[in-house]
Order: sequence, then C-alpha cells, then structure tokens
Amino acid sequence: MNKNKRNIIIDIDCGNTFEDDFALCYALAEPTFEIKAITLSPYKSKNINIRDAQIENALEVHRLFRYVGLKNYQLCYEGSQGFCDNLYFDKTPAVEKIIELSKKQEITIACFGALTNVAIAINSNPQIAKNINVVWIGLRHFFHQEFNDLNYSLDKKAFEIVAKSGANITIIPSYIGKLFSVSFDKMHEDICINKLGNYLYQRLEMEAYRKTDFCKLYSLNVIGYLVNQENYYVKSLPVNSLLKDFPKTSINKLVNYVYDLKSTESIWKDFVKKLEKLSNNFMPTNYFFISDTHFNDPRKYKIKQFGYTSREEMLEEMIKNWNSVVSKKDIVYHLGDFGDYNIIKRLNGKIYLICGNHEILKKGQSFEDFRKKLKDLGFADVYQEGLILDKKVFGQEIYMNHYPSKTKEGMVNFFGHVHTLKPLKRMGINVAANYHKNTPISKKDMKFFIKFVSDNTYSKEDFSE
Repeated sequence: MNKNKRNIIIDIDCGNTFEDDFALCYALAEPTFEIKAITLSPYKSKNINIRDAQIENALEVHRLFRYVGLKNYQLCYEGSQGFCDNLYFDKTPAVEKIIELSKKQEITIACFGALTNVAIAINSNPQIAKNINVVWIGLRHFFHQEFNDLNYSLDKKAFEIVAKSGANITIIPSYIGKLFSVSFDKMHEDICINKLGNYLYQRLEMEAYRKTDFCKLYSLNVIGYLVNQENYYVKSLPVNSLLKDFPKTSINKLVNYVYDLKSTESIWKDFVKKLEKLSNNFMPTNYFFISDTHFNDPRKYKIKQFGYTSREEMLEEMIKNWNSVVSKKDIVYHLGDFGDYNIIKRLNGKIYLICGNHEILKKGQSFEDFRKKLKDLGFADVYQEGLILDKKVFGQEIYMNHYPSKTKEGMVNFFGHVHTLKPLKRMGINVAANYHKNTPISKKDMKFFIKFVSDNTYSKEDFSE
C-alpha cells in the first residue's frame, strides 16, 4: 500500500444515474486515491427491479474499466438487493468487503446513492464505524422540514444507522449538487477529446438529460470535495439536528455539512485535465482515414451525392460523425478535397492532409505558403504528393494518395477522388467519405479491407469506373 494515498471505496449506482460515470472516472484519475473497491448501491424504480439494476450497474462499471484500460473487474462488488427500511440486512459481497477493509485500516467511502451498503456493514459490525469516513450526497437543505431527496428517501433507515454510528460523516446536500452545472456546449468542447470523453458525453446527452442546455453533475461534488475541500464551505452541525425523522441520539456527535460551493470552474478544470490524462495513460492512439469530405461545399449535386438536403445539414452531420469516432489524440489522414479549411477548428484529431485536386487549385504559386497557412489553422501537416504510411501502423507499407491513377504497384493503396469508383479495388481501398457514411474509417476497419485486397495484384483495368 502507498502510504501517501487515501484508501477509497466508491459506492455507486452508475447504471441508473449517468452523471455517476463522471464521478467514477474522476476517482479513477485522481493520483492520491487508492481505490480498494467499487460497491454497487441498490436502486429501485418503476421500470426496473433491484436485481436488474445491480446487473446494469456492474456492466456500466465494467464498460468504464474497458474505456480506461483497467482489467481488474474483481474490484467491483455486488451490493444489497433490498433496503434497511424494509428490514433487509443480508450480507452481500459489497457489505463483506466494506467490513473486511475497515477492520484493518481507515477507509473513506464515497457514496453516490442510498447508504444501504454502509449501514448494513456497520449494523453487522459496529466496531468498524470508527475507521469509516463517509462522504455522501444526500438530504435537502438543512432548514427544510423534509429531507426527502432521492438518496435519502430510498432508505431513511440506512441514514439513521450511519448517522448514529461512530463513523465520521460529511453530507453534501442535493441543492449543492444542483449548483454544479455545465453547459452541454462547454462539456462537448472540453471532454470530447478521446473515446472515454465521447462516451461520457453521449451518455448524458440522452433524451432524458437534454431538456435544458445545462447538465447538473451532482455526483462530481463528492470526488471534488475529496480532492480539494477548499472549494466548499463546510459547517459542523450536531447530528441530532439532522435526525428529523428519527429519535435523537445520546451521542454528542458532529457531522460535516457542506452548505455552499465556491466555484465549479476549478473543479471542472481539474476533472477535465485528469480525464484526458486518464485516457492517455491507458488508451492507445488510433488512426483514421478519409478523403473528399468537401466540408461546406455549396454545390447542389455534391450535397445530393452525400445524401443531404442542404449544405448546413451536410456540414453539421459530418462534423458530428467525425467527432463521434475520433478523439483529440487520434491521428487522421485526409487524402484530399477537404473543403472549408476553417472547419478544422471543430474537428477532433491530429489531421494530416494529402493534397487533392481542390488543394492544388487553391495552393497558388507557393506550396510552402499554402502549407504554412493550413498548419496555422490547425492541420498537423500538409503533403503535396502521396505519402507512404509508416510500416508500424499496419505491419506493411501503405501508399496514400488522392488519385487512384497514381498508386504504387506491389503495395496496398489508399485513395479517393473518384466518388463513383467501387470502395474496394484490387490495387487498394477508396476512402472517399460518401462510401463510408461520411465518417473517418478506423484502423480496425481498414485492416479488414486490407486483408480483403492484399492477396490481389495491381491491374490497370482497375482504373476504370
């Protein structure tokens, strides 16, 4: 164990509460945390029973693990399938893990849902409470007569057990969660930098969350508080003042109550920075290939060829398609006829452009001036002629060029230019956008195409349409 790290249990319900994904990723990225276990908190709704919710919860944790490259699925422990309110006190793998860990050491439990798992563990072994620090998002404002936010109302009895125990408790009320909101535009700009960020954004962009332009990230406060308490205003309150639905306790005990948030900006910036680092640590750079995007092309026949009704529709849909598969750290080879070069500012990835006939028309007398102009706009580099791709990408040399008539014999070739040429020819692969759902083609898909064409030999007949 690293003595400089804090031992953490994450008690989570990310299968049903999408912003919990953000909180879990923040915790996984925090270098001062030693995550000992992820316990699955129970959830109930009209649409799903607790058992099915537990399965979806575990599956979502495992999805996130795959996105960040973690393979230790045994960190995840199934939690309670009932609530203390209903006299459910059965030990589960999650409860047993909480007891096991807190017997030996001080442990912080970050709770994003009902306190059921922690309550059952303390009820089963009261001695462990002295080693437990709970940070929980639950309850309404201290001055409200009723505290019935979701995390409290799911299992009030669990709250009573934990509050009356010897555990140290920090409560982040639900109204503080509402203060932490980020616009979807800001979120897209900041986190859609890799596959993990794209996935998190798409989870929150589901219809249920897109009723406004802003998204409330309740759960991020729990990790934000643990990372830097300086961003929160905290009061010490007598525990009896919070036991409005229960008999008072004789224990003279104080709880930490977060009553205001200084700034969401610094927490959000820290989250974004660590999210990018987390993905960079585990996710390899991907390669993508495309040509003939003709971004913002006003010509009606081009719009019709791409399957759209207007230039605006074509542009926005193509940008969305691009950023849905390409992260900011990925590499994209564009094989010419890019279109409006200013669109580069809205596209993910390090983009290398091989000149097509449209670039040749626009380059003027000096290619180097043209190249510098495009690099200043945001292109990684620009090539006037075709390019041989490094052998390490596919295990063999690939020749990339805009024109199918300028391929290299003996190599698999990537090309574009002819929008009516079949996607797969014996001398190579046509990566023109209109053949590939106007979306960059991944290295994985290109491997499949290469395998299909690599046993064939080059023939001049393949230049025909």
